Amino acid sequence: MSHCLFFRKRLGALALVLVLAAVPMSARAEEEDESLAYEGSVGIGAAISTLIYSPLKVAFAATGLVVSSLAWIWTFGDTSISGPIYERALGGDYVITPDHLSGEMDLELNGSS
Repeated sequence: MSHCLFFRKRLGALALVLVLAAVPMSARAEEEDESLAYEGSVGIGAAISTLIYSPLKVAFAATGLVVSSLAWIWTFGDTSISGPIYERALGGDYVITPDHLSGEMDLELNGSS
């Protein structure tokens, strides 16, 4: 009879350990699911934002290229005037990434002069 009681206690302890071990694993799985859902939604948001932002950025860059070219012609090839216009208009980000939406990176419309 003492052997049966001994095994019951061991079986109960084993069941308790298994239950306690499974709880953090299921919490981690839920956190991973939430993290995956968050990353997916940020990725979709970045893709949709890029569809709107990129054509506007390309139009801005094309306008800057025309203005820079006119400034170069108007100043008889003086790149100290046309160069900064060119660099600011054509530089910057053309695509919005998840890092931009999460605030890890700044979105730059203009390039550095």
